[in-house]
Amino acid sequence: MKDLLIEFDDLPDEILIYIFKKLYNDQVLYSLMGVNQRLNRVIQDTIFTRDLCLREYSPVDDSTFPLPNPILDRFCSKILPEIGHQIETLHLKGISIEPVLHATNYPNLNSLDLCDIHFKQAMSLFFDENPLPHIFKNKITSLFINFNNGNKSALMGGICSIMFSKMFTIFTNLRCLKFNPSSSVCNALSLNMTPETDISLTLLELHITVSDMEECLYILDGRFDQLRIFYVTCYSVLSCSLNIEHKEKVLANLRIFSLWCKHKIYHFDQSIVPLLRRMLNLEELDLNLTAHCYENFIDGDTLKKDILIYIPQLYKFTFNICSTIAHLNQTNSSLNEHIQTTFKYFSNNEIITSIDHFQEEAYSQCHIYSCPYKWKFYNNITNNFRGGLFTTVTEVSVYDECPFEYQFFLRIAQSFPFMKELTIGNRKAQNKKQFIKSNNNNQLLSIIEYPNLNRLDLSNTDDFYVELFLFHMNMSLPNNLHLCVEYQSLKRVTYYFTRYKTRSNCAKLAALYFDVVDQINENVKYYFPNTCIFHTTDFKLSK
Repeated sequence: MKDLLIEFDDLPDEILIYIFKKLYNDQVLYSLMGVNQRLNRVIQDTIFTRDLCLREYSPVDDSTFPLPNPILDRFCSKILPEIGHQIETLHLKGISIEPVLHATNYPNLNSLDLCDIHFKQAMSLFFDENPLPHIFKNKITSLFINFNNGNKSALMGGICSIMFSKMFTIFTNLRCLKFNPSSSVCNALSLNMTPETDISLTLLELHITVSDMEECLYILDGRFDQLRIFYVTCYSVLSCSLNIEHKEKVLANLRIFSLWCKHKIYHFDQSIVPLLRRMLNLEELDLNLTAHCYENFIDGDTLKKDILIYIPQLYKFTFNICSTIAHLNQTNSSLNEHIQTTFKYFSNNEIITSIDHFQEEAYSQCHIYSCPYKWKFYNNITNNFRGGLFTTVTEVSVYDECPFEYQFFLRIAQSFPFMKELTIGNRKAQNKKQFIKSNNNNQLLSIIEYPNLNRLDLSNTDDFYVELFLFHMNMSLPNNLHLCVEYQSLKRVTYYFTRYKTRSNCAKLAALYFDVVDQINENVKYYFPNTCIFHTTDFKLSK
């Protein structure tokens, strides 16, 4: 038996490298650097040092954190000085950014990923008398910078814009820039505040968030002539007659364009359409938007005659488009069949279409999207939702003027297995007789499970939905859930925080958000013994 035991150090280098590649590079370096000369040699292979991520990953909520201080200190004092000359890419976060960048020389560093950087930290790093910009001036060709979204001041957009301009002075050889691509509206760029933005003749790829479509046009006005790949998130499209000097300029070099408009567009034909027609040599196009239309929905015919015939080189077109219009009297089935036929020549993708009419709000909506569905969110799902499997989606919102039934939420659970955030907007309860019958037959119903859910917003719902989610015979909620709900609704459903049937799921809540935090009494604290209670304004969803 003793002969069968193999010492770890007796394994050949190839086996050791195979094992170590299953681990994170920072774990390999921190755990094994300095153990002995042979392991030092193996782990200093460029496989483990060329691309180094110094962030801790949490699989619970798919987030990252800066390295703990003891680990960070050892990297800065012992490990990085040994391997600095081999590092080509660094992924850093928060307070660890400056210590790591100052730890040693990085003669071959060409790619920087700076996540969750605070504005003061960025000002110190890029604006003050800091030697780092001069050291990296001509070396960095790829830069990802994502600011901490904690500061919601209206001034942040202007500060971001100044920093954006500064990037091209500091990094004169930049090829790819991902600048705050997931920022909030407060941190979105407002380039009209800095019209003297430096021209970059080297930038090929740009990912960015802007406050308005006008900022997007500033970027495409000729100052980034070599740009080939452009991903832009835009919060609003306010003007249909944008006054940009070069707005008619042909964008001959652009090959890939992705546009996500977060707010509804009211002049699709006068803002988005003219921009896309300028991209004559575009090969890949991705559109994600909601538009209000005045005569007809956006369908296959609209996309073809207004856009696609103007970009003949296009070979990949993905879209997720919702268009709304003043109320139509046509039935869902006939209108949906007509819109589906307009996509008969879209041979590269399966296209899903759905129509909804909202009598109370007097409008109709048409949702069209290409398959496979690739976005991480699916908004405004109604009772007409036909199901499917959406493995990329983590954020879901549902809305309807008609009540949602039990089976609807079961279909949501089956369709979105990785859903982390769910928002429900429905003030109509299920029919009372059906509700009583459903409760009497609970043993025949499957318990609904949302295993990955960590954010649930019930603040705009009827009591029925609060009870549905909190009643343990209906729903099995995961631990550590954050729930936003109206205080009076919660009080009614839990029988003034005494009801046994809702106690089990309530005990799983990590945080509770409602608007009368100052009215909390001992019954509430007793009913939610392990739950942190916050005001509704503190409740945050990714979108």
